Amino acid sequence: MSNKKKFVASMVAITLLVLLVQVQLFSKGATESNDQKPITIRATMWIGEEASIEALNKLTALYEERNPGVKVQWINIAGGGPFGRDKLFTMIAGGDGPDLMQLNTGQFEGLAARGALLPLDDYVKQEALDVSVFYPQSITGCMYDGTLYGLPIDISNHILYYNKDLFDSAGLSYPSDDWTWDDLLYAAQKLTIDKTGNGKIDQWGFGVNNTVWAWAGFVHANSGEVLNSDRTRSMLNSPQAIEALQFFFDLQTKYEVSPPPGALPEQGWAGDWMLTGSTAMGIFGPWWRPAMVGNERAFRWDVALPPKSPTTGERGSVMYTDQWAIGSKSKYPQQTWDFMKFLASAEGQELWAKFGGSRSISPVIDVSMSEDWLNYGGSSGQIILDTISFSTTPPVDFAKANEVENIWNQEFGLVFAGQSTVTEAVKKIDALVNEILQE
Repeated sequence: MSNKKKFVASMVAITLLVLLVQVQLFSKGATESNDQKPITIRATMWIGEEASIEALNKLTALYEERNPGVKVQWINIAGGGPFGRDKLFTMIAGGDGPDLMQLNTGQFEGLAARGALLPLDDYVKQEALDVSVFYPQSITGCMYDGTLYGLPIDISNHILYYNKDLFDSAGLSYPSDDWTWDDLLYAAQKLTIDKTGNGKIDQWGFGVNNTVWAWAGFVHANSGEVLNSDRTRSMLNSPQAIEALQFFFDLQTKYEVSPPPGALPEQGWAGDWMLTGSTAMGIFGPWWRPAMVGNERAFRWDVALPPKSPTTGERGSVMYTDQWAIGSKSKYPQQTWDFMKFLASAEGQELWAKFGGSRSISPVIDVSMSEDWLNYGGSSGQIILDTISFSTTPPVDFAKANEVENIWNQEFGLVFAGQSTVTEAVKKIDALVNEILQE
């Protein structure tokens, strides 16, 4: 081969080599560019209070700043059924389930039983995550059938809220530690009045909520049970349970110290009644504190321990857990786990409280004992923590809880409306609930 031909062949080879390197560099650069493109975690929540939504957005912005490869798209499903339940189930059934979801007791177990949640035990083991910083009840509330499927957002027991201004106007002492149901009834009767003098009651002493988290505490205080321990049988048709339920619903139907149906048409439930000063007392969780703090019709208020059963001398309250959980079909399980871990961490919980997030009990023990949490809104946070000692697992911690709860709401709703008696309702509930539990 001539020198000229050798030179041309060498130039061709070099050119091809340069082109090959450029292609490789381009491919590598494209890969690196794709790797650097932020992934988007789709997350659902069912928060209604603006302060809590703003707090969550601040937490999210901080996390995104620290982790530029991650973006979080929040989808608020409040209003899509109880705790967004209907909307979330529809999303999952349609193959559009979120990566991260806010859940609560009952909703959580139902999804775990269907295989819709990602098991987390391996993540915890791999990172040696210290779960001892949480209240044990909050971790138990994130487990189903012995497996961890979530990390706690908060825990909520139920206490007595009262309007101090209305108590003062009536010349009544505030609820005390030795209050019984009899004391509750006496005060409620004194606080049920015709304020305008037109012959119609326009202020009531108590607000009856037809919800299991309100009446189950009365049942437990009276040594009754809602369901048996393994959730296979209804236990409401017992003398203890019937006595407690009778007292609870009699506050509205017999003693008339709670607004009857239609009395306050523009106020949807007992929480609204209290905010407007229409009622002086109500049973709510610590999650109701932000609403009381932000109330436009500001009045002095506080919380007290639930009153004791005069029969047993005991109190009752049920403790729910709200959880963050990962969808089993999430495209980004590791990134979602990292974000969820931040939200549930001591730092995340401290910032959540600082930013004005939900004021339910922080699952991180130290955070719940902080001044920010204990004294929020001037209320007695220590009383809320004291209630933990006698709070029990709510009777909705199983896969079919939503179906059973619908029956309770329907049958006791008829009692509330004066169309059925407690005894009749309990008999019907037992039959319908046992049929579901034994399927």
